[in-house]
Amino acid sequence: MKLPEGSLLGPFLAQRLGEVNKAKAKRSLGQLQGKIGEMPMTRGFQGALAAHFKASGKPGVIAELKGGSPFDSSFRKIIPYKDLAEDFEAVGAVCLSVAVERRTFAGSFSDLATVHDAVQIPVLAQDIVADPYQMLEARLAGADAVILSVSLLGEQLAGFIERATAIALDALVQVHTKTELDQALAAGADFICVTNRDIHGFALKPGTCEALLPLVPTEKIFAVAEGGLGTAEDLERMGKSGAKAVLMGTALMKDRDPAGVLERVLGIETEVEPG
Repeated sequence: MKLPEGSLLGPFLAQRLGEVNKAKAKRSLGQLQGKIGEMPMTRGFQGALAAHFKASGKPGVIAELKGGSPFDSSFRKIIPYKDLAEDFEAVGAVCLSVAVERRTFAGSFSDLATVHDAVQIPVLAQDIVADPYQMLEARLAGADAVILSVSLLGEQLAGFIERATAIALDALVQVHTKTELDQALAAGADFICVTNRDIHGFALKPGTCEALLPLVPTEKIFAVAEGGLGTAEDLERMGKSGAKAVLMGTALMKDRDPAGVLERVLGIETEVEPG
């Protein structure tokens, strides 16, 4: 795959592929496939979001756990993955997302496994997926879904979606432009995430979701919005634009009380015990 000239993703992609090659040397593709064949069925990431939307008529929240971000260097911390995952589930997150890239997101597949074991709701592996091996690693760690970037995979997208489906992973296909949306639809994607963030320049482009979501054929496609979103107003605005779910990460994780932020997003009043 060829990145656009000047893409800031280059070093991160090279780092990630280097880690994948080391993992392959320790455990072959065949070994992973054999272990996955013995695993229970996934929890149904897209299905859980669809059920929530059908029942409530409102977008569900996918709450993301991560210890850092290449988009915002102002936070980097040790995350109590088990406790926070339980808190997010209790507050009302429909699904969770866990960053598994180590260098910038300070995450790992071990963190994903911890979260999977702590909750009953589905979990997405947030990764820079450029090799099918990564999807097998995610499935083995307990992921129910993976995110695939059209900008990164290009013409390989359809093959990656097929490989994800073959191991019972839902493929959430990320798009940032009208061209990428058309590519995703042509590849057969039925689960599409419109992002406000350009993954090559890392810059937020507010308004991208509002511009592209109405172009998604929502009678056939389940649409998700992400990128700089983290308030109750954002949730309502994305719903009006056509999103049936919203992924929130940085806005939650930058706060000292991530679950508290999610409570405010969902309009939940915290009961104060009498003193």
